[in-house]
Amino acid sequence: MKFETIINILFDLLAKRRVTASYLAEKYGVCTRTIYRYIECLEGAGVPLYTTRGKNGGFNIMDTFRLPATFMTEKEFEQVINSLTAIFSGVPDKTLESAINKLKANFKPEYGGFDIKSGNLIIDGGPWGDTVGYKAKLQVIEQSINDTRELFIRYHDRNGAVSERVIEPHVIVFKQGIWYVYAFCRLRKEFRFFKTGRIEVATLLDKKFVRRDLSEQDLPLDFWHNSVKAERVVLEIDKSVRSDVEEWLGIENVKSDGGKFYADVSLPFDDGLISKIMSYSSGIKVLAPNSLKDKIKATALAVASKYKE
Repeated sequence: MKFETIINILFDLLAKRRVTASYLAEKYGVCTRTIYRYIECLEGAGVPLYTTRGKNGGFNIMDTFRLPATFMTEKEFEQVINSLTAIFSGVPDKTLESAINKLKANFKPEYGGFDIKSGNLIIDGGPWGDTVGYKAKLQVIEQSINDTRELFIRYHDRNGAVSERVIEPHVIVFKQGIWYVYAFCRLRKEFRFFKTGRIEVATLLDKKFVRRDLSEQDLPLDFWHNSVKAERVVLEIDKSVRSDVEEWLGIENVKSDGGKFYADVSLPFDDGLISKIMSYSSGIKVLAPNSLKDKIKATALAVASKYKE
């Protein structure tokens, strides 16, 4: 009986996305303390839940969560829903209606990718590897933009600080291999860029927002200049990594001179640049500026020190 109730609570969450402890306690005839134990069981099984306080609070399930694809195929879902609907039309029953609604709530074909298509241009935003969760997160953000519905997010900044806030997404930006959402932050009362990869929770809210006038020219696409100084960087590039560097900096910025390859570009001078250059191992040699050369040397020595016996 316990496990049956836990499974039913999961379906309640999938159908409603948010439920309260009192609602579940009354529905299943148990105390709220028991409901909290059941919720802990779901969290222990890997179901992404979080609790919100206040008048409209309760247990929430991330919009990106779906039952595993192996739970039932798309055709199986369609067949079951169609069959149950046909039965319900002839013999109306509240329990059967509830089952149909639960299945429909979870019947959302697996999101295959986040593609932006314009003419002959296609951008696939999914990184390599298992990207279902990441792509589903982008889908939720896109839906928020299309429906002009506020989005609740739990965000981790680079320093490890975690904040919960409500944002009004206006556009998704792909820059330097990273997806961002440009949104009006209700907490800070201003437009900000949020790295999609640093959003842990993204949940659509019912409240609508009024889209602000925003054109492509209004977007501060050089936003890294606001916090990171750009410097002229000169690189000597080994033939073995030439293709990878061309994809990073753009083929037009990699030139051949005397049988060697060089790049002379303006780049944001931060820890990200150090990590990027180090990822090419000995394939890249920094020629300028000297401050960057010194940083690379210090980083290489620090790495080497960790492997001394």
